[in-house]
Amino acid sequence: MSRERFIELMTPALIRFGQDLKSLLRIVEDPEIDDQSRVAAAGALMHVISSPGAIPGVRGVLRYLGDALVIRLVLRDVRKRSPQGFRKHLEESPEMLDPLSEELEAMRAYLGDRVDVLEKAVTKFPTLNHQGHQAAACVDNPESSTWLYDAVHEALIDEIDFDEEDVVRELKQIDQILAPLDSRVSR
Repeated sequence: MSRERFIELMTPALIRFGQDLKSLLRIVEDPEIDDQSRVAAAGALMHVISSPGAIPGVRGVLRYLGDALVIRLVLRDVRKRSPQGFRKHLEESPEMLDPLSEELEAMRAYLGDRVDVLEKAVTKFPTLNHQGHQAAACVDNPESSTWLYDAVHEALIDEIDFDEEDVVRELKQIDQILAPLDSRVSR
């Protein structure tokens, strides 16, 4: 049951992944969100555009599933640290933020302690550096902020464009993510 619920919730999350990245950019730019959360959100975006994925050795749409999951962990922290600002974004992006609690529950139910691997990745987001830009600078430096905006939009055009059929087909093979996460649980 937990596997099916996880797939049920992550299918729309992956179909709208590009839109979610744009919503995350708005969080990075929002001064009503605390700086720690904004930097983590910027780091999450940098992670998406610069790394091979949060789950090692997984390709295709499943590669981005790991990124969608770590973004949800970042959003959980935003909700905790900046509840009023989060509510504003919830109104603007209900499709992304309204199912957050259910997605986190389903993630934990399906992945168990494998979520710790993703949590560990999230702790590194504030210190990420890509192409000479640091996550913290993307929050308070207009040049770095513009770079992040442009880099995310470039990735959306070049790499991140899945249709529903691709997502449904690849999520049938969801169990492929378990072994790579298992290999890192004890590290």
